[in-house]
Amino acid sequence: MSKFKRHMVRCPHCGKDVLDHMTECPFCHGELEGYSYKPLDPDKVRRIRMIATIVILALAAIIFIATNL
Repeated sequence: MSKFKRHMVRCPHCGKDVLDHMTECPFCHGELEGYSYKPLDPDKVRRIRMIATIVILALAAIIFIATNL
């Protein structure tokens, strides 16, 4: 059995097999409900990006300070 076989679902619009995480059918461009994929809340994405930026800047500052001692 193929690795992708268990992740395939039928498009309700055209009946072709598509991956279960897709939100749009690549064949008929019909809207699909992602079975295993739920898009993140935009506010949550913004918070994650802000935290990642702060962590990266803090690491860069620590490396900069450590190399100039």
